[in-house]
Amino acid sequence: MEIKKIAILGSGRLGRGIAENAATKGYDVTLFTQGAGSQNAPHRIEQSLNRKVAKWAMTETQKRVILNRINYTADLKELKNADLVIEATIDHFYTKQELLRTADRLCRPEVVFILTSATLPVYEVARGLTRSNLLVGARFIPPVVDVDAVELSYSPDTDKNAIEIVKRFIARLGKQAVRVHESSGLVNPRTLVTLINEAAYLLDEGTASADAIETIVKESWGMDQGPFEMADRMGIDIILDWMEQLQKRYGDRYKPAPIIYRLVRQGRLGVKTKQGFFSWNEDGQRADKPGHGQEEN
Repeated sequence: MEIKKIAILGSGRLGRGIAENAATKGYDVTLFTQGAGSQNAPHRIEQSLNRKVAKWAMTETQKRVILNRINYTADLKELKNADLVIEATIDHFYTKQELLRTADRLCRPEVVFILTSATLPVYEVARGLTRSNLLVGARFIPPVVDVDAVELSYSPDTDKNAIEIVKRFIARLGKQAVRVHESSGLVNPRTLVTLINEAAYLLDEGTASADAIETIVKESWGMDQGPFEMADRMGIDIILDWMEQLQKRYGDRYKPAPIIYRLVRQGRLGVKTKQGFFSWNEDGQRADKPGHGQEEN
């Protein structure tokens, strides 16, 4: 079956990134917008494309063509038209499973599902689906349009043809599917939260300011974003959820630093609330000057 129409369940940072990437490569995309912040999805995607236009990476006409390939809806009945379904919602087991069960009833029986979970193995989520053998794990790494590696995982019962369909889709997006054995957290999420958590402990202990830690980590390893910017862009509440799930699986090496809890309790969740480790404006850019991030907590 030729894949032409992509359905993406979830319009957060991950879902938007996959939508933009897929539309750029010629797919027709339906992005299902449900939950807090979903109304900003069209604006956020257009902002991302505007940055490419500003850098002469694409023309205004090309941007409009890409935007016209993305349809936004909250009506799950639209899933009946999908050739491939990508789940990109928050990492809560029952939320994902119930949404996929609904999609299972509405989609054609041959349609393959992609699970993008950072912490939940494919075999756990597949239980209860009539097409459990057509669920393939593909962990896209934000910012999706810039990161070429995708963590590919699947259970022993996963249909081989389904795996090949997902591999071809990933390749058409211009990315490399890297096989990872099923485990909670895979590779990127576990290493990411470890870096963020250790940086947060350093900040809590008063070893250095947020900007000092950010600068040292970025300059040491040639990174575009340091641990605090990554946390703010991902959402500190999401990072905390990952840490707590990993702590249950692997023990206290993933125990969240106190400042992570404090920021979430205060509603300082990062870019989406304009306050986190740093301050952010409407365009997702630093609103505070270096040296004015969270220094004393």
